[in-house]
Amino acid sequence: MFNKLSNILQHAVEALAPDTPIHEDFVYHWKSVTNFYIENTDDKTPVTDCNIPSHLKQMVQLLLQEEEQRDAGDTGPCMEYLLQHKILETLYTLGKADCPPGMKQQVLVFFKHILGRVKQPLLPHINVHRPVAKLVQICGEVRAGPTETEEVQFLCTVCARLKREPHLIHFFLSNCGAGGNTIQPSQNAASASSSSAADHSQKTDTKNERNDLVDSLLNLSKSEDSRVAVKACEGLLLLVSMPYQAARATVEDTQLCPLLTSRLTSLFTSMPASLDPSDVESLTVKWGLDSHGYAYGDVGNFTGKRSVVSFLSWFDYCDTLIMEAHQSCGDYIARSISTNFFRTTLIGPIMQADEKAALTTTAILTKLLTMVRSKQLLREVIDFIIPPTPTDDDQVAGGEETKQVDNKLLLRLFERCDHISDEISIVTLRLFETLLSKSNQIPLQRLVIDYLRKRGYHAKNPGNIVVQAESEELEWDLEPGLDQQASRKSSMTEQLPLSELKDGDSDSPKMMIQRAVHSFLSVLPDSAKSSQVQDDDSGYDSYLREAHRSYKDICNLCKDFEWPDVKSLKSETPERCPVVSEYDEGPFLTMLFGKISRLLSQPYAVNLVVTSIASRLTLLPHPNTHELFADPLTPLRPKARSLFTVIQLLAEQVIQRIVHVNNFKSKLITARRNLTGLSDDESTPARSKGFHGSSGPGSMTSQMSDTNDHKTFLEGAIVLEEFCKELAAIAFVKHHSDATSSSSDNSAPSL
Repeated sequence: MFNKLSNILQHAVEALAPDTPIHEDFVYHWKSVTNFYIENTDDKTPVTDCNIPSHLKQMVQLLLQEEEQRDAGDTGPCMEYLLQHKILETLYTLGKADCPPGMKQQVLVFFKHILGRVKQPLLPHINVHRPVAKLVQICGEVRAGPTETEEVQFLCTVCARLKREPHLIHFFLSNCGAGGNTIQPSQNAASASSSSAADHSQKTDTKNERNDLVDSLLNLSKSEDSRVAVKACEGLLLLVSMPYQAARATVEDTQLCPLLTSRLTSLFTSMPASLDPSDVESLTVKWGLDSHGYAYGDVGNFTGKRSVVSFLSWFDYCDTLIMEAHQSCGDYIARSISTNFFRTTLIGPIMQADEKAALTTTAILTKLLTMVRSKQLLREVIDFIIPPTPTDDDQVAGGEETKQVDNKLLLRLFERCDHISDEISIVTLRLFETLLSKSNQIPLQRLVIDYLRKRGYHAKNPGNIVVQAESEELEWDLEPGLDQQASRKSSMTEQLPLSELKDGDSDSPKMMIQRAVHSFLSVLPDSAKSSQVQDDDSGYDSYLREAHRSYKDICNLCKDFEWPDVKSLKSETPERCPVVSEYDEGPFLTMLFGKISRLLSQPYAVNLVVTSIASRLTLLPHPNTHELFADPLTPLRPKARSLFTVIQLLAEQVIQRIVHVNNFKSKLITARRNLTGLSDDESTPARSKGFHGSSGPGSMTSQMSDTNDHKTFLEGAIVLEEFCKELAAIAFVKHHSDATSSSSDNSAPSL
């Protein structure tokens, strides 16, 4: 009460008294602060019960007023007094001692206003940058301290000032000598004439240099107050986004990267060892936007959710840090995360034989791959999963041991696609699906295109020609088996209605579209389909609309990949391709075609992921994948497989197994209705039609039991049927797009 009355009387006296020079007023307020320590003997009186806050506030206002009245760059008497009498140094001492209680908070606010609101350059002055650097060091020392908010605001003000004056970053760098002794920046400046040997030792051990701003901001980023943590992260973003030399001093010459990765490792190891992949996949996490509720009874809650969210949030922040940093500094951070987290921490549990650890870690890796946005970190994650071959120009730097571990990881992932546990198979397949969907061509290149670019699969590849000498002349013959493929191609043409063949040349673009679409739609006989083509619920129209949208999206995604156009196959005959004596489709396509060939014996969930990957490869605007996936008329060499030939073999298996399933058509329709979620009442009429003549509840019970016995086969047949519709729609969209672009170029040759 007495403090409020004294403030009121002071303001009244100031209002009635005649105007005094700004300089004298500034000196008066500062002496009022120092007189408090001379006259007051009670060091436990809170600073809010005295006049110190108001005096400091008036000093800031006077400095701003003086700056407005003078020309730019002209230092007034108030500022000279502040610099000459080392006022900031004195305030730092008082703030560090926190005497009276709460003084540290007032000092932080004063420094923040001086650095944030005064426009003239202050940091170059030794009586400014030295106390500022000292004050930076004591920020973040106490976890959950009462001055966290003021500390992070002061630190961000310093970072913003350095953003405008990046050449002053060295004021906040200090060298840690042997024994942990810290050499202050001012001492560094004084010892600028040190020996060259000392300079060489400093360069060879740059991590002995520390950035006090980085240390304090990282400490505050661990605050339980989310606002303080986010503000501290924003301060680090300001530091790394400075020009290269200043950012390099922050990123490469300090402990920033080790601290980032150590915290990433700590958060990863704090997560539960067993997590449901669906729970991990359902999370939407962004750093600074942790709005996830943990209320009791929330359906989105699961054990360990808070720790998973914390880990993913910090990873997203590291990714954002790389995006905002200078490119070279971003590369350095990404390499550090790859080396010290992915190749050191993550590789262990993902390679374990323990199914729970493998399942959880693969789901986490897939989530990280989904979240990553920076090009540098995406490249490092891709190299971690799919290492470059020795012939790649973009081979990663590293020892032979690291490459062997990476090769083992890729082989282990291929094995897990056929794991006895369906959960592990699904989560591993989704990892590859996520890889192929990223806006980077390296996964597609290393998994698929590198094995196809020489067109070794084509029947007319020069490596598929055998030279035979008979008498005195040479004859060029195809390997055995090509005649059957040629007859198969001609039989496809014969299957088309005669009216369609009369419309024009069989190699015209229109006929090629019709033949490609017809090949996929007719590979299954009508007796093996759960819906007829003419039915309203056949779904082909919806697949056509979806294929058009998906092809447009994937073309936009791949427009910067520098791939050859699909039309380039028309101008390059297979005979001119490089000789491929033994065609190798690669381990990924071997795995994928193997999974597709087992659609009839795999669970429904596995089939959905497998067909999704195959559909994406079919949509790719690359000439080699187009030939092998979207063009069923491509002539193949013996033992070579395409997507269409694998589907043909599947269709033959369906036809052979139909005879062993009683009332197959009715059971197939029942299984389709169960998959689409229709009720039993709605499916009863369709199901009872196949049992004309049977009566009684016993027949219905035996029907349902028989349907369950063949559930995997029936669901696989339905997936195959729908997959063929989807492929037909994709083939139509791609061939039509190619034909349209060809006609615009006044050319329409055959594929």
